Amino acid sequence: MTIAWQSAAAIFLHEHYNIDFGPFESQIDELEEQGRHLLFISLDERLVGMIGLQDNVREEAAEVISQLRDLGVKNVVLLTGDKYHKAEQMAKELGIDRFYAEATPESKVSVVQSLQEQGCRVMFVGDGVNDAPVLTQANVGLAMNRSTELAQQAADAVLLQDSLHGVVVARELSVEAMRLVNSNIRLTEWINSGIMLAAAMGRLSPTYSALLHNGTTMGVLLRSLAARK
Repeated sequence: MTIAWQSAAAIFLHEHYNIDFGPFESQIDELEEQGRHLLFISLDERLVGMIGLQDNVREEAAEVISQLRDLGVKNVVLLTGDKYHKAEQMAKELGIDRFYAEATPESKVSVVQSLQEQGCRVMFVGDGVNDAPVLTQANVGLAMNRSTELAQQAADAVLLQDSLHGVVVARELSVEAMRLVNSNIRLTEWINSGIMLAAAMGRLSPTYSALLHNGTTMGVLLRSLAARK
């Protein structure tokens, strides 16, 4: 008995074991259009069975995509090595803007590079060995909790739990961090400008100016530490 996977394996079985897939072409096409992964079973140089396996989309995926859009994410793109029909089905189910099927590690990197050339800041979420190059190329690479070791090493951060909700948390933290950074910069500029103006007008001595400047720096640091809570 021989067991093999999908189209490449079908070619292998036909060439090396002379197994005829002709009578089953319509069933094979139908299952592939449904986005199923096919497992072929042969016995004595005859195809005796097929098993169509279907991936389940994570329960939280659609909700996470909706939350990311609410947080300002403009484009959600699916990069997958799956067949076109499977990728199309997933994209429709999740409301994803664009998808790239049968993507290789190299083509995934090319897509991300193209988006970056258009001025996009790209966050990529992956878990497989094939995702390592694109995790490195993206502006921010996130690896899932149960991802391969290579993916975790290539990523900028690893989610602590095996849930896509961690992506939303990461986005929320980044938005809050940038808001705080920009706020601190503006606050420091205003205060230091006031100190410099007062010193130039002779209202503050050099000693008081230095103390106020250092006090401003400490205040900004304390404000940032308080935000961690």
